[in-house]
Amino acid sequence: MMMAQRQAKIRAALRTVDGERVRWLLGKKGKLTTTGNVFGDPITEPRYDFIVQKAAAVELERNLLLQEMETEPKTVHELHDATRIAKPEVGKHIIALKRWRLVELTGMKGRSPQYMAVTSKGEPEDGEVS
Repeated sequence: MMMAQRQAKIRAALRTVDGERVRWLLGKKGKLTTTGNVFGDPITEPRYDFIVQKAAAVELERNLLLQEMETEPKTVHELHDATRIAKPEVGKHIIALKRWRLVELTGMKGRSPQYMAVTSKGEPEDGEVS
């Protein structure tokens, strides 16, 4: 693996660990495994571990993609080439990142849409609560 790719993965991993989703899950371990989820169903330790690992893997992939889109717009194909994440998964991540307003469509490259990471959270659109 090239040094730049290794550095990108390390940065993405650090962002993942610092991220809200993984921190929240780690902070709720005791409650989830004893008291239970919102339905009162306790989650077994192996199930909890699986949930945390899955959430961390998803967040790591999303952070890798965000890093790629921070400097210039990228297509799904370009994101796949840079990260080796399967194109269908890249598409799913783009949808989620758009929903969270972390990426936006910036144009087209041929017939492929290009996406760019949003660098700052702007003001909410009219009628939206922040």
